[in-house]
Amino acid sequence: MNRNIIFKKLIVLLISVLLFGLFTGCSLVIVPGPGLTGTVNINIFNDNWKYDIYLDSYASFLGTTNFYGQTTFYNVPTGNHTFIAEDINGWYYGQKTQYIHTGINNVNIFVY
Repeated sequence: MNRNIIFKKLIVLLISVLLFGLFTGCSLVIVPGPGLTGTVNINIFNDNWKYDIYLDSYASFLGTTNFYGQTTFYNVPTGNHTFIAEDINGWYYGQKTQYIHTGINNVNIFVY
């Protein structure tokens, strides 16, 4: 009888591990903990116009600068990031890759 109980517990454990593994999916979302984000001041260095700003790809839109080409973003995860700037008309483009640390970071982007 003792062997039967151990076998049943092992089956329940195996089924729960399989179900947990199947329902978690393949996506991994990394949420930065406290202190692992920084503030980023964006400055379009050689133009005064409104620019759409993206983080690492066009899929991650952060926001739009003012008419002076400046804006601030809060809670940007630390690490290497590429900031992409494209004017609201789609004529000018620039990007800059920079390491973002905790605290205030200044990113100057040249557009062409």
